[in-house]
Amino acid sequence: MKKSAFTLIELVFVIIVLGILASIAMDSTDRDLKQEASETILSHIRLAQQLALNDNKHRGDNNPKWQMSYWQFAMKRCGDDIAYRVGSDISLGGGGVNGLGKSESAINPADGKYIFSTNCSSLANDETPSVLLSKKFGIKNSGVVPSGGCTTKQILFDYLGRPHFRNTTYTTPFFQNIMMEDCNLTFTLQTDQDNDGNPDSFTITIEAETGYSFIVGQENS
Repeated sequence: MKKSAFTLIELVFVIIVLGILASIAMDSTDRDLKQEASETILSHIRLAQQLALNDNKHRGDNNPKWQMSYWQFAMKRCGDDIAYRVGSDISLGGGGVNGLGKSESAINPADGKYIFSTNCSSLANDETPSVLLSKKFGIKNSGVVPSGGCTTKQILFDYLGRPHFRNTTYTTPFFQNIMMEDCNLTFTLQTDQDNDGNPDSFTITIEAETGYSFIVGQENS
């Protein structure tokens, strides 16, 4: 009698464990890649602005290239794959995203790793996985389209939080690249999770002057 009761308890326990494993497996296969990608990218654009607000990059030596060190969110192309970095080009090396070194990159608050990648397909142990847009989310370089106030895939912020659209031409101490209209970054994935016959896509807007960023259609995001 006791043995039967014990066996029943074991059976119930096994069923519970199998249920938990099944729910975990379902969650992993039913990932909303579009929402995950949009929230991750938005959080790192906002992080770049937050760092800029707390870190005035004006240099005491009046180096005419000082604006190149603005905190930035910048995408890196590798063929048709793409990744991104968040950092400050302290060394004023220029060259867009290629001017950012790992030591100049921001730390991802979520995992304590650098928001940086040397290339678009692999990472060092101290680099956060979310930067690999193609490998993690299926977003290709051709699937990222800037429009409006931004003409490149590089967004910088000054100490007032105002957005600028590139740093490679900041060789004189003027604000010639400050955004005059809202920037729209549209990202297209290779999935069709809503089965509407079109690839999943989303747009992140960075407002001119304020630098406020949001996912279009989710303005309170």
